[in-house]
Amino acid sequence: MDAPAAAAPAPLPPPARPSTPSYSVERIFRDFTYRRVALIRALTTDEKAFSRKCNAATETLYLYGNSDGSWELRPPKLLMPPGQPDPRMLGVKLVRGNMKHSEWLGLVAVHCDAWLIRISFFLGANLGAQERQRLSTMINSLQTVCEAFVASDTYHHICRLEKTNVEIDDEDEGCGTEPTICANCGSRYRRKGFWICCDECDRWFHGKCVKVTAAQAEHIKHYECPDCFSDKKGHDYDEDPYVV
Repeated sequence: MDAPAAAAPAPLPPPARPSTPSYSVERIFRDFTYRRVALIRALTTDEKAFSRKCNAATETLYLYGNSDGSWELRPPKLLMPPGQPDPRMLGVKLVRGNMKHSEWLGLVAVHCDAWLIRISFFLGANLGAQERQRLSTMINSLQTVCEAFVASDTYHHICRLEKTNVEIDDEDEGCGTEPTICANCGSRYRRKGFWICCDECDRWFHGKCVKVTAAQAEHIKHYECPDCFSDKKGHDYDEDPYVV
């Protein structure tokens, strides 16, 4: 007597969808937009307050762009939920090391972009392929946090201050480089004096030669020397250089 045929194996159930609640493309993009604006503001308009809080911290902090358009710094959470953590709870880790301030802020901006993308596609785990493509297109229509930071007056101001504060050794000639000369009086650079660089012609000047002090330079976002200002205005003048 023939043995009974073995029963066909039951089909495998389809893979479980992520437990993330369903969000529409528009809602995810709105969340992305508000968080992005908050992070850009932290690195530009609010940069001084942001940097001051980072410098005063005694432990590693994380930067958060919130869905209401605000930003904040928080210490790391002691307990994280098991499994795949929600990226909204992780934030952007702020570790500076020995980088220049402008480089550090730029690196923070890059990590902000990565964090925003992680959040958006975490929230969009239940979206179909076409919806994910549409979300990606909407996100790519905006400047990244890094692009917005590098294009900001804040970034250029910080870079100019870093450039102004670079000490050039008096022995530059012995290293095969040309000595830095004041474009106004022709004197060589001296380490203890305050110098400022024109953002238009890239020439260096004694602060006293162009009537600018180190304290004033802290508040100048874009400096033009007297020659460049005169050329732009088309006439000579007897006032301080134009600054914006």
